[in-house]
Amino acid sequence: MAKNIILRIKKLNNKMKFLIVLIISFICIISFYKTYANTFGTVYLESNKDILEIGEEVEISINIDNFKTAAYTLYLYFDEEKFQYVGELENVNVDGNRIIYVWYDEQGGNNPRSGELVKFKFEAKESGLATFNIDGEFYTEKGQEVEVEFKEKQVQVGKEETNLEKQAKEEVGQDSNLSNSNLQNLRLSIEGMVPDFNKDVFDYYLNVDSRVKDIEVLATSENKDASIEITGNENLKDGLNLIKIQVTSSDKTSSSSYLINVTKTNDIESANTDLETLAIENTLLYPAFDTTVTNYSAEVNNNIERINLLAIPEDEEATIEIKRNDVLKEGNNEIRIIVTARNGYTKKEYYINVYKRNSEEEAKYQEEQKNNQEKLNQIYEIQKTSNEQEESEENQEQVKKNEQEGKEERSHLVAFFTLIAIILIIASVSILVGKKKNKKSK
Repeated sequence: MAKNIILRIKKLNNKMKFLIVLIISFICIISFYKTYANTFGTVYLESNKDILEIGEEVEISINIDNFKTAAYTLYLYFDEEKFQYVGELENVNVDGNRIIYVWYDEQGGNNPRSGELVKFKFEAKESGLATFNIDGEFYTEKGQEVEVEFKEKQVQVGKEETNLEKQAKEEVGQDSNLSNSNLQNLRLSIEGMVPDFNKDVFDYYLNVDSRVKDIEVLATSENKDASIEITGNENLKDGLNLIKIQVTSSDKTSSSSYLINVTKTNDIESANTDLETLAIENTLLYPAFDTTVTNYSAEVNNNIERINLLAIPEDEEATIEIKRNDVLKEGNNEIRIIVTARNGYTKKEYYINVYKRNSEEEAKYQEEQKNNQEKLNQIYEIQKTSNEQEESEENQEQVKKNEQEGKEERSHLVAFFTLIAIILIIASVSILVGKKKNKKSK
């Protein structure tokens, strides 16, 4: 039979021989590829929790993909500072931060495993990000070692420390006053909060787009032992959100509430509550008006009963409400300008503390103004005299300069005319001499 096949192959032409050899080679390659594919796979870790608190337990499972195994030895590495092994499996040996686990198919390879192989239980004991790593050897039912790719797993214990939280640890307040409930710093993970933080300003504003879900808040107190509670900065809803930072002094005698009004919307322009102009007639605002500043002060004379206020919003469709006393009283008078955006719910409040001087303060103020005016007049007179003296000196210098220039000019003219005269004399003499010679020659 074999001889007949060989004789037939010999009778075939070269092209047919080449084709047969190619087909046989292809079959061999396919067979080798299938054998190789069966000896390659992935071993990966999974956990039933990705984030847990200290004292909670987590299960780490070892799983395989693309192959079956009849025997294996596992080496599971864990962060022993953050976790401790609490499982009770047999065939487990714990050596420091390494767990060794051995298994083989007691049916001689007739019942190989795939998918999830085993689970290990751990208890969290310290906050931080922990990594679990896997290594080991795996064999098929034919005793062939499997080539494996290993994949690690990370688990977070406690809330991950953010950059702002790290900064907060570095910005510890130093005030020893136990009744102090002021904030020292207030920053957000998103830029755009107005006004800039000031411990005496308690209302802030921020507009964000609809993709923002949470806002991280950094708040540190002037007294490091004061307690701070932050609410409303997670799971933001569309529309108006209120983030509250409640500060309670360490002796529990005082508290302060700082509020951040957050508008979450895709139409940021419809949430514009900025003023374009803010002014009071016949007096100045301090500080000078700026759209990012919401708190101002001003001072007026004792005889002023009412003030004329000008407030114009940047968005013409925004509305303005002004709340104030009809008649100014002596002392502090608060004026609130409430700007409501065209969306109807975003608001911003501007505050002006107008201080009206009493009679005694008014008299003192007028006296100071009079003294200041006299000082200014004296300075003006001194400056005027100085300017006149400088001007007189300059005029004298100019006169001297003009005289000098006149002398020089006259000197030049004399020299010029003298030169002309000499030339004329020479010319005249030359003419006379010429005439005498002509007479003698005749």
